[in-house]
Amino acid sequence: MKAVRQCRAVWQLSLREEMEQTFAAASQHHPKRRQWNHEWPWMVVFIIPAFLVVVVVQIYPLAYSAFLAVQKWSLTSSQEPEGFNGIANFVKMLQSDVFRRSVRNSVYITGGAVLIEMLLGMGLAYLTMGKSWLMRSVRTILILPMVIAPVAAGTLWRMMLNSRSGLVNHLLGYLNIQGPEWFASPNWALVAVIILEIWQATPFVLLVVAAGISGIPDELLEAASIDGASRIQAFWRVELPLLAPLLLLTLMLRVLDSLLSLDAVYSLTFGGPGYSTYTLTFFIYTLGLRNFNLGHAAAASWLFMAFAAAVIGLVFWLQQRWETN
Repeated sequence: MKAVRQCRAVWQLSLREEMEQTFAAASQHHPKRRQWNHEWPWMVVFIIPAFLVVVVVQIYPLAYSAFLAVQKWSLTSSQEPEGFNGIANFVKMLQSDVFRRSVRNSVYITGGAVLIEMLLGMGLAYLTMGKSWLMRSVRTILILPMVIAPVAAGTLWRMMLNSRSGLVNHLLGYLNIQGPEWFASPNWALVAVIILEIWQATPFVLLVVAAGISGIPDELLEAASIDGASRIQAFWRVELPLLAPLLLLTLMLRVLDSLLSLDAVYSLTFGGPGYSTYTLTFFIYTLGLRNFNLGHAAAASWLFMAFAAAVIGLVFWLQQRWETN
């Protein structure tokens, strides 16, 4: 693979030279100090509105939710906060069996769905690569689930997975397979949510990976072929290392999006049967908008934020370790 390494080095060197030329051209046209002194008031005028929007839309809600998290407040008993109660809301959530089950379900759904999405999306991206009319048509059909509204997709799959009249069990019957009770069994209900997540999110992975594949220089693959590398060896030694940063970014986006997802559970199972498909987002929704316990909902939201930050931090650590190695 010597030729591959040489070709990759030349490619990286050319990119570095292009960046240096761009920076040099930008430095030659750098505005003078007098122009800067003349323009900075206008910059402030345009930046302040955007900053105020960020404060109103993001910082204020976070600060208010932190205030609610340490207050005893249920709208069913009082229209105003009933007083400071410290970390009692957090302790109550951590001791709740429903909260712990919601965390476990979120891990199962996110881990299972994202793993299959990444593998399936990458495989479909390679299978549908090409500029022919047929390949473009196939890619167009495959991305259709991504443009369907999540609630509509959940309703569609709830009808398809109906144990008595659903299409899925009807097709399984042709194969002499007894279809499961999708929404009566806790395990199968969790599988149904994972199936819906995979069906809707795999097209996103397909599009991102296909864009990454099209950006790999043909010279690298030609050099690998000259060195006698097989197609699988070229994938492992050339394409996968170049796609790794993009795949890790896609993984991070999909993990975060899956953790934040509420539509799938809401429209497909509504948390049932029992609490078997409760996720963290659905648990917080139930506390705040159905039980009207704002203190518990705010505390659960901050615990969810900490959990999501830990997961994203793990993905960043994997990315840094990959780049280091």
